[in-house]
Amino acid sequence: MAVRLRYLSHELEVPLGQFVIGRSADCQLALDDPLVSRRHALLTVRGDSVTIEDLGSRNGVSLNGTKIEGPQKLSHGDHITIGGQEMVLENIPEEGLSSVPESIAFGHPRSVARSARMPTVAGHEGFETREDFWTDYTTPGVASQQQNTSPTPSVNSANLATVSANAQPDRHVNALSLIGSVADKALAMGRAEEAERILLRSLNDVLQKARDGHAPPVDLASTAAIYAAKLASATGRGIWIDYIFDLYTRIDQLVPGTVVDELYSAVRKVKTLDMGKMRAYTESLRSRSASFGPSERFVQQRLEGLERLGGLK
Repeated sequence: MAVRLRYLSHELEVPLGQFVIGRSADCQLALDDPLVSRRHALLTVRGDSVTIEDLGSRNGVSLNGTKIEGPQKLSHGDHITIGGQEMVLENIPEEGLSSVPESIAFGHPRSVARSARMPTVAGHEGFETREDFWTDYTTPGVASQQQNTSPTPSVNSANLATVSANAQPDRHVNALSLIGSVADKALAMGRAEEAERILLRSLNDVLQKARDGHAPPVDLASTAAIYAAKLASATGRGIWIDYIFDLYTRIDQLVPGTVVDELYSAVRKVKTLDMGKMRAYTESLRSRSASFGPSERFVQQRLEGLERLGGLK
């Protein structure tokens, strides 16, 4: 029996055998959600049935809104809630099943690639990152076809965006978007430090790649900047505003208007602010403003206003 889990905007194929969902990096589906236990739930896919059971988690597993006890048989369209995450089980025809990797990590980047110690956002300790960041974070949504002789085939995190074989080649997935909803929940509950912990690795990876000369996709850079501004507002730490101007200086792009909106709120809330990076960035804009169109000039003017506001701190 071939099945997939529809989670957020992604369809994750589940192989025959056992498929563990939890917060641990050892799980086949790793969810970076504080409400999820390390080994939270077990999906068992057999030739003619699919079951789910709670592995003694703290918050339990809900099936169609009801907490389960013991193994429960699943059907097409069933809604499964694990922590704060909801997913839907779907049956798929056997011929539609593509190769399935060892593990998929949402917010837990991991792979067998070499690790390197990286510089981080000022004020945070370093952590391990990998040289294959873009394959982990922004990979085309088409599974590479490969032979898999393991009795329980699984998904390598380098194929994070492995979805169905019919996915469009230009469909991209990044871990920052996937964990963003978890961070948003933490922020909504006033847990700024928890949100910062959830986002830190992904945000640092985006910036480090930009420093290395590998510009992230436009939408990923914008998402990273939005979350950095939210963290600045929530934590009062000016380093997250520095992060935005460092990132957009490195990739040589105009900060989007949506990010500028967040920055106006953040600048008012941070306790201290080093204006160096912001001033260097706005000065670089002035040197090339002759080529700007009306909308770009408007954003530039708003950034100059932000610079004046920041100078009052």
